[in-house]
Amino acid sequence: MTRKCILLGLSAGLILSVAVLPVQADNEKGSAVIKGRVVFEGDPPPTRPLSIGGDQHCVASHSKPQPDQGTIVYKNNDNAIPYTFVYIKSGVKGKYDPPKEPVVLDQKDCMYHPHVWGMVAGQEIHIRNSDPTNHNVNSQAQKNPRFNFAQAQKGMVKELKGRETFNREEIMIKLKCDVHQWMASYCGVLTHPFFSVSKSHEDDGGDASKRGTFEIKNLPSGEYEVATWHPTFGELSEKVTIADGETKEVTFKYNAKKAEAPQAREVILSTETDDSKK
Repeated sequence: MTRKCILLGLSAGLILSVAVLPVQADNEKGSAVIKGRVVFEGDPPPTRPLSIGGDQHCVASHSKPQPDQGTIVYKNNDNAIPYTFVYIKSGVKGKYDPPKEPVVLDQKDCMYHPHVWGMVAGQEIHIRNSDPTNHNVNSQAQKNPRFNFAQAQKGMVKELKGRETFNREEIMIKLKCDVHQWMASYCGVLTHPFFSVSKSHEDDGGDASKRGTFEIKNLPSGEYEVATWHPTFGELSEKVTIADGETKEVTFKYNAKKAEAPQAREVILSTETDDSKK
């Protein structure tokens, strides 16, 4: 065998071995789950009320004082903290296309809904006014487009797409209303869909035990840094290694002196039924 033939054979073998190496496919989803709860350890600071006034519709929409969402801690539910953005900060591989469905930010009863939310970079944003009063939406983005526009009538919808939407990763973007100073919303922009927001009384489905909980589904196996962001209490992070089919639970703890993120613990989910055990 000539030297040229040997070299060609080695080259072909090398190319073949590289070709069969496993790679992370774009938009890959898995079966791993990271879930848990966000809580305050110790005595939480008092919940502050929002100062709602000056607009007849806004005042009439709230018969009771409304709490500042960024100061809510549910003392009767083990100090659960809502409105916390929980996301995979590092460890995600591959590329993920934005969903075709837009993310919707609504202005209803002179409050933003949702208060904290996430999106995939490039996803359309639809901003809607459901109130019979004038609102103004002012983006405080640092890495993404800033905008400042009014929505004077009920039913108006602003569709942000292409260059107008948020196309770069940014944690977090504040949106505020210049007409109603108490109105604020926070958006987390990621290049992947692996994020969640800890539940509040607005989305617990009537089950108070779900308050403060979060769940990130469809993760591929891997080692990740899971992080939190809260508008008042700040940020936490924790390393989690997880395999396909596993569910791991993390409790993120904030307190008055320092932030603490304890070790994740594995949750064993049995697939056996009572009949199969007999």
